[in-house]
Amino acid sequence: MIRRRAALAAGLAALTPAALTPIAARGESSWKPTRPIRLIVPYGPGGSADQVARLYAEKMSAALGQQIVVEDKPGASGGVGAAMVASSAPDGYTLLLSPTAVMAITPSVRKVPYDPDALVGVCRLSTPVLAVTITPKLGANDWQEFVALARKNPGQYWYGSSGLGTITHLTGEVLTRAADIRMQHAPYKTIVDATGDIFDGRIQMVFDPSFVPYHKSGKVRTVLQEGAVRLPDLPDVPTAREAGLDLKGFRERSWFGLLAPKGTPPAALERISEEAAKAAAQPDLKEKLLNVAQIAQHQSPGDFGRQLGDDRIYFAGLIKELDIKLE
Repeated sequence: MIRRRAALAAGLAALTPAALTPIAARGESSWKPTRPIRLIVPYGPGGSADQVARLYAEKMSAALGQQIVVEDKPGASGGVGAAMVASSAPDGYTLLLSPTAVMAITPSVRKVPYDPDALVGVCRLSTPVLAVTITPKLGANDWQEFVALARKNPGQYWYGSSGLGTITHLTGEVLTRAADIRMQHAPYKTIVDATGDIFDGRIQMVFDPSFVPYHKSGKVRTVLQEGAVRLPDLPDVPTAREAGLDLKGFRERSWFGLLAPKGTPPAALERISEEAAKAAAQPDLKEKLLNVAQIAQHQSPGDFGRQLGDDRIYFAGLIKELDIKLE
C-alpha cells in the first residue's frame, strides 16, 4: 500500500504544471534563523490547515535548525490569525498558514480585520483533494443516491463549512449548483466543530478532507472526490468528473500556502520557500499528505504571488456570478 501511494504521489506531481511541482532550490539563501519561528494557523486544531502546518513544520524545523511552532488561532473565518500575522514584525519569524479564502475570497466580499495587502506570499505548500462526505443517517450509499434524496427534499438538507467566505463555503455553492440540488449553508467557527453534527445527521454534507479518516470507520460516507486520480484510500469513490459534474476549474484554485508580513526580507522568504520545496519533494511527506487528502505542490515566492493576484480576480468574479451574500 505504501509503495502504491508513493507511486500515486509521483504520478500526481508529474501531472501538475512545472510551477507547481516540488523543485530543488536554485541556490540556498544566506538567511539563517536564530530563534523559533511562529506558524499561525487561522483555524482550529485537527482541521486540514492544522494538519498541513504540522507536517511541514516538522520537516522544516530540522532543516532550518530552529523550531517552527504551530499556533492555532481560529475566529472570524480566518481573520483573527491573519490579522495577527499582518501586524507582526516583518522579520521572518512569524508566518501564516493560509488557505485560498483568507487572501483571495473573503477580503473582496466582506469587511475583514486585516489588510490582505499587508501580507506577501512565501510559497504554496499543497492542494487539498475535494472529499464530499455525507452523514450515514440518510441511508444514502453513494453520490447518486444522495443527489436523488436531495432533489426530493429541496432546501431541507444542510452543508457545513469552516465559515462564511471560506473555500468550503464556495465549494458548497459550486457543487450543489453543478449537481442541480438546493441545500442550506451551515457556517462553523472551524470545520472540526461540524464533526458531531455530521455524525448525528443534524447536517448532511461536508467537504473538508480531514473527514476522510472517519469514512474508514463508518462514521461518515465519502461519496465523491476531485483530483487527478482517485485517492488510494478511496478506490471505489468516483471523482466529480466521473460523476458527470463540471466544476469549471474551481478546485484548481484551492491551496494551502505560507504568507509573511509585507516587508519581510527577500532572503528570509527565499530560504523558507527553499526548505518547503525540499520538504515537499520527500516521499514520506508526500505519503503523509496523501493520508489527509492533500497533494504536495510548491510554488516559489514570485509564482505564488502571481497566483494570489490571479485568484483574487477569479473569486471576485465567481462571487458575483453566484450572487453570494456573505453579510
